[in-house]
Amino acid sequence: MANSVTDVAVALRESMEHLGWEFARERGERLYSRFAVILPMAKVAYIFRFRVTDPLDDVRFDAWEFRLSHKGDVTFIAVDDYRYEDLDLVHQLLSEMVERLPRRPWDFPLGQRMEAGLALPEWSNARRMWQQMRFDVGEKTPKDWVPKGSLGERV
Repeated sequence: MANSVTDVAVALRESMEHLGWEFARERGERLYSRFAVILPMAKVAYIFRFRVTDPLDDVRFDAWEFRLSHKGDVTFIAVDDYRYEDLDLVHQLLSEMVERLPRRPWDFPLGQRMEAGLALPEWSNARRMWQQMRFDVGEKTPKDWVPKGSLGERV
């Protein structure tokens, strides 16, 4: 099962609340292109934005979803405006979020890769970015995985 953008947004919010962080939720949009035959079509993705004010100084966490094919949705997470000194706190939040998701965010099921496109660079880029944030990307989602929080209650 793929992580939807709402799963990521719920996991981020619950993780921030669990850690006792102060944050504000905001709206946003992101433009992207989807190709139909050979013509690019402009699309807009809704962004679930969380702006953390304590313990980080105005760091932004964004989650959004692109529909790259007629059926293939791919969820993205971005962390913006953090300093190198904040890396441990950002890693702490992302670790908590990963524990609350239905699957590891770097572990893409074959069905999702086939629906969106097997040759997309997003698959390897995601693994590389999570690895740069000090996560073990060789770790697969266990078969009996039950996420923490409200997403785990749905299982």
